[in-house]
Amino acid sequence: MYHVVMGIGPDDGQAGVKADAVVGLPRATDSVRATVVHASDDPELDPRRVPSVVVALDHLEEAGVETETRVVDGDPTDAVVAAAERLEADCICVAGRRRSPAGKMQLKGGAQQVILGTDLPVLVAGRAD
Repeated sequence: MYHVVMGIGPDDGQAGVKADAVVGLPRATDSVRATVVHASDDPELDPRRVPSVVVALDHLEEAGVETETRVVDGDPTDAVVAAAERLEADCICVAGRRRSPAGKMQLKGGAQQVILGTDLPVLVAGRAD
């Protein structure tokens, strides 16, 4: 099974876009599982109470993708990379920005840190219009 990790922040407006990118992977419903990672300093936090996490999980679960959630402590980008490596994920999903053709070379700061901070493949999801 192909394992994708995605970080979802508390105000992540791209949560659905990331989830849709995972759903769009080949044979996602029977060969992909997704772990939604949420960074928080509260280890008792139920991630299913975070609205942006719920959005991502709803997209994934409605499509039939196996899901799990993890709450991790620390800097969000470092935490996502560390979680992906600890979980032996196959890929990390991040969100990009919609820009001009030349501007597409630029990424959000967190996405760029993830790409530079891991040896894992990174799926960059586009922004919904």
